Amino acid sequence: MQCTTTPVYEFLSDKVTNTLSRYPIDPYQIALSNEAIQQLLLDYVECKLKQTMPRLKNANHWQHLPQYVNQLVDLELRLESYIYWGIEYIIHNQFDVLAEKTPEPTWSVQDMTQTCMPSYWFG
Repeated sequence: MQCTTTPVYEFLSDKVTNTLSRYPIDPYQIALSNEAIQQLLLDYVECKLKQTMPRLKNANHWQHLPQYVNQLVDLELRLESYIYWGIEYIIHNQFDVLAEKTPEPTWSVQDMTQTCMPSYWFG
């Protein structure tokens, strides 16, 4: 799965880069500098956004994602949450793979989608 339009891909990529800049360089920024892993994160975010707003599955609506995010606070918060969840999943569950020189993800968007769920339990 890859974003269908370049402006949307750039928009999501910028959001990921901006979010990642708030994390420590090691291991977060180093691990996510790998293009294959970055693409997996972007695919995960795209998948979750399309689940959140089914109309985004339509290419005409998908290309308007940047405007929707600017207009809908809930969507912007969800986008940020998906980025954070994806980053945490990659770092915490795949650290052994990331330790290699040229890591190739051993997980899929489906793995991430099933695992990256918000936890509202604080016990």
